[in-house]
Amino acid sequence: MITHLRGKLIERDQSYLIIDCNGIGYYIHISSSTYSSFLLKKVEEEIYIYTYLFIKENKHVLYGFFDRIERKIFSHLISVNGIGPNSAITLLSSLTPYEIEKSISKEDTEVFKSIKGIGIKTAHRIIIELKDKIGLLSKKGKDVTLFDKNTPSIIKKEALRALIVLGFSPKESKKVLEDLLEKNPKFTVENLIKDSLKKL
Repeated sequence: MITHLRGKLIERDQSYLIIDCNGIGYYIHISSSTYSSFLLKKVEEEIYIYTYLFIKENKHVLYGFFDRIERKIFSHLISVNGIGPNSAITLLSSLTPYEIEKSISKEDTEVFKSIKGIGIKTAHRIIIELKDKIGLLSKKGKDVTLFDKNTPSIIKKEALRALIVLGFSPKESKKVLEDLLEKNPKFTVENLIKDSLKKL
């Protein structure tokens, strides 16, 4: 299993990255969330990315994630009957890991049904098959902070993605977010976005 890669960013697109690791180029499928997280990185700059190697028959496909949280949710999603890696990436492009965990714990099928390609039966399977697994993850001491929506790094990441979608500069948005979080480390995502809009 290839768990991570460190190398030079060669090419970037909303659905993939190409990274050169010691002369070997790796084509890595990503979610739009991971794409947004690497927007500030320049071509030829070194990056570090968590990965998951999906193997099926004679097919080997590499998927990449900005952090371990997204990769963990991805691995659980593809364990659900009817959810392949492409569907899992679509889910992670539409919802944050926290939103997925929250929807599963609240048994909210409507959230999953709103995602393209996810019907009512699949939405129910996601909840039924992952509710216990997600619950266990949240209770593990090491992972509590990873799934805490109030963790500053997660708040900043979600706010940055929202501002980029609204058309603001990634570089300028990141600076504003960092300044606000330094002064108000207990900000929620909503408050952070609201105050950022006033400064941008």
